[in-house]
Amino acid sequence: MVKIFGDKIIWSVSILLFLISVLLVYSSGGYDSLSIHITHLVMGLGLIFIFSRFNYKYFTNLSFILLFISVALLLWLIINPSSYRGDILAGRWIKLGFISFQPSELAKYSLVLFICRNLFMYKESLFLFRSFFLYIILPSLIVCSLIIQSNLSTVILIVGVVFFIVFISGYPFVLFCKHLIFPSCIGFGLFLTILCLPPIQIIDQLLPRLTTWKNRICAKEIETIPFTWIDHSQYDPNQNHNNNYQINNALAAIHSGGLFGKGAGKSYYKRLLPDSKSDFIFAILIEEYGLIGGVAVLLLYLLFYQRIIVLSIKSQEDFPRLLLLGLGSIVMFQALLHMGVSVNLIPVTGQTLPLISKGGSSVWVTSLAFGIIINISHQINNQINTNNA
Repeated sequence: MVKIFGDKIIWSVSILLFLISVLLVYSSGGYDSLSIHITHLVMGLGLIFIFSRFNYKYFTNLSFILLFISVALLLWLIINPSSYRGDILAGRWIKLGFISFQPSELAKYSLVLFICRNLFMYKESLFLFRSFFLYIILPSLIVCSLIIQSNLSTVILIVGVVFFIVFISGYPFVLFCKHLIFPSCIGFGLFLTILCLPPIQIIDQLLPRLTTWKNRICAKEIETIPFTWIDHSQYDPNQNHNNNYQINNALAAIHSGGLFGKGAGKSYYKRLLPDSKSDFIFAILIEEYGLIGGVAVLLLYLLFYQRIIVLSIKSQEDFPRLLLLGLGSIVMFQALLHMGVSVNLIPVTGQTLPLISKGGSSVWVTSLAFGIIINISHQINNQINTNNA
């Protein structure tokens, strides 16, 4: 009989998310989508099982290799863009035979592993800005600069998690503000300056989605608060129509679901939402299973994160504690981003719902992270049992 290692609650949450994913992907995309997705889920479950038995301490060295591979793949995307889907998403994917892989998914987890490793190994030397820049800021800048041109939401997620990890690592607050907050404010100011500038050919080539970001900001300004720091003469309402169309249908799906939902497979808006199997699967969930179903899924993610916090408190070492909070925060923050888009709290980001949305690379990499988390929980419990013996 195969023995299951690690925290049983995290195992249970991952399996429940897989089962919910099967129901929703079948409802949204039919048998063809489900057959492919089940293959991804089986591979994901295998990755969880394998890495739950793979000692997390090996990632002190493997994190650099994974980050190097991620950067190499992202560079390859820029040099030789994939033709996947043939639209604006093309720059995010690499085709490997019949498999399409999204390097940014691997990059965000690899970077967090690498940052956690550096915070653990170079803790004292990071008090100097030169070391902090070399081990924390520089790798983050490299990854974010390679992703931002096609996936701003992933960059926002990465930056938020890196800030959080550095803060909870015990890094002195004064140095945290001086070494990270202040440079980030300068960088954010430069980004806003670029947004305010009229179209410049070189900048538009480096950031092909810059016009899209401007249109989204202008659309929000026109609908809500009349800011004046964007040149509205450059606003093209037609380019923002698709985002409004998706959000309006997502909100309509949520509204029609009510408290108890329409029932499994009875979604109407899955036909209208172009990404109902991935980017807006939470809206389909609420339409079919109601507010109760949506809250239940949110509670699953919160239960997962609660276990992350409990295990990090139990950990007697810094490295596993940082890994738990870093990897767990990516999953939790990404889930909240996805839900926030569906209910129109934030603009459309294109973030999937972890372990539920259809997508091979997202499921695989998130499963790998779950496997590492489960292995850490196993090591922590063994350490506690040894100390109590």
